[in-house]
Amino acid sequence: MHSSMPFRTRLLLSFVIVIMLALMLPAYYARQLFRGEILDDAQAGAIRELRLAALLIEQRGGFDGEQDLHDWLADLGARLDARVTYITEGGRVIADSHLVYPHVADLDNHGLRPEILDAERDEYGLSQRFSATLDKDMLYAAKRVQAIAGLPAGFLRLAVPYAGIRSRLERLQQNFFVVFGLALGMAFVLSVILTRTMGRSIKEMIDVAEAIGKGDYKKRIRFFPGSEFEPLARAINTMAGNINSQVSTITEQALELEAILDGMREGLMVLDGSGRILKVNRALVRIFPDATLFVERRPLEIVLSPELQAACDRAVAGGVDAQGPQTIQIEPEKDRIYDVTIMPLNPGERGLGAIIVFHDISELKRLERVRRDFVANVSHELRTPLTTIKGYSETLLTNRKADGKTAQKFLEIILKNADHMAKMVEDLLHLSRLESGKQQFSPERVSAADALAEALRTCEPLAQAKNIRLASSLPEAGAFVRADFDRLVQVFRNLVENAIKYGPEDSVVSVDFAQAEGETVFGVSDFGPGIPKEEASRIFERFYRVEKHRTKHAGGSSGLGLAICKHIVERLGGRIWVAPRQDADTGSVFHFTMPADTSGEGDPA
Repeated sequence: MHSSMPFRTRLLLSFVIVIMLALMLPAYYARQLFRGEILDDAQAGAIRELRLAALLIEQRGGFDGEQDLHDWLADLGARLDARVTYITEGGRVIADSHLVYPHVADLDNHGLRPEILDAERDEYGLSQRFSATLDKDMLYAAKRVQAIAGLPAGFLRLAVPYAGIRSRLERLQQNFFVVFGLALGMAFVLSVILTRTMGRSIKEMIDVAEAIGKGDYKKRIRFFPGSEFEPLARAINTMAGNINSQVSTITEQALELEAILDGMREGLMVLDGSGRILKVNRALVRIFPDATLFVERRPLEIVLSPELQAACDRAVAGGVDAQGPQTIQIEPEKDRIYDVTIMPLNPGERGLGAIIVFHDISELKRLERVRRDFVANVSHELRTPLTTIKGYSETLLTNRKADGKTAQKFLEIILKNADHMAKMVEDLLHLSRLESGKQQFSPERVSAADALAEALRTCEPLAQAKNIRLASSLPEAGAFVRADFDRLVQVFRNLVENAIKYGPEDSVVSVDFAQAEGETVFGVSDFGPGIPKEEASRIFERFYRVEKHRTKHAGGSSGLGLAICKHIVERLGGRIWVAPRQDADTGSVFHFTMPADTSGEGDPA
């Protein structure tokens, strides 16, 4: 059942209602927003004047008594056009700019005033209330001040009249009503004009019908000019909707397939029936950036692998019935290895010939190499102390006539190598806990200078044995970072011990630092033989040592120090790397970063 009210009138009323809601809600929100800004501005002004008054008191340096303070505040209050009060920590008022001095003692205890209570907890206290002393509303701001000569510690309070703020709010409210009325009037006039365009809706019906006939199935009739035309308009919209639904279903299926292909981590290449590239996904473009330029060309033009091209040719020629999936491995560039699967399709099926999937197994191969190297390295590290223990033990067993001094020497050597193996096992367990996340960390604000000093005290005997001087450029107070103190000491100790071990006698091991954006960079420098560039990325692996240094220093440590450093630094949110010295022909600098902690800057000493 349709309303007897004319369509034009209904449309006009709808416009008026919608426009009123659209204007009232933003207007109310803006009024509240400006009201808050005015109050915030008044409070900020009071705080600024309060800070100025506190600064002037501090700069004056002292007062001859409470009356001297009272007279000074009276002058200051007149200049600031505000009431200034000084309240001791017990709540007693000793000076007030708006009272004569003898009346100050008659004031109530102000210790429980809201602004004073807030100032005790925070930097500033604010409140707005009626002042019985001045008989008007006031805005109060209070701040704690320290004791100076002739002035006890307490609170400085500043009060400004609230009447000016209220008048600004009232003017704002009046302006809002005026603007709202004007906007509503203009909106009403505009609505009247818009309703006169009702006749254009009939033309819209004609345009929609023509658009559907030309294939634009998303066109719809939005306005019905009258009940007589409503069945026709609905029929046209229904027809267009059904057609558009079918087209959208096909499009969505295509987009879903596109999203699935682009969401794959593996690179995908689709070949047509002639063996040429029909489509590639985003992952393949990341692997081979020029892949999109080679559509409709042969795979060999993207990947220089004759083996891959031959497998693709066989898949396209034979089809799925003649030959199943093929799997090959290719290495298009150094240390980038891919496991490639070629799946043939039925010849001529939608013009498709084969699907090729590129799975990156570079990391898997790298881990396999690391595992093999780890087994070889740990075998080497364990063989030397085990051989020594076995040899000296057999000597003691076979040579029963050995004197006590010789036997003791042999036992000391056995004990030394057993201790070395025990340390190696302990470091392995420690490293395992770090890798599994079971090692607990307690990040806090830590002085890197204190951590380094602790590490240098531990390393000093080792350095004295080789006459190596330990130097540090870290300031005694500063270089604060966010870290676990004990773990940071361990990182410094491992790096310094490593530098001492490989550094020549009578040399220097130095530790420096630099501030970067949001982090602190530390560097441990030595004059050792250095790290070849091609091995710098592997130096932090377990037991990994540069080959030419292995014999000279074998058995000197567990071989796990740098690996432990890497895991600790990364767990604390930093990075670690090695670089050659820039100021010498030999030597290395082990850099690592820690998140800088500036939370204590500006704290009183």
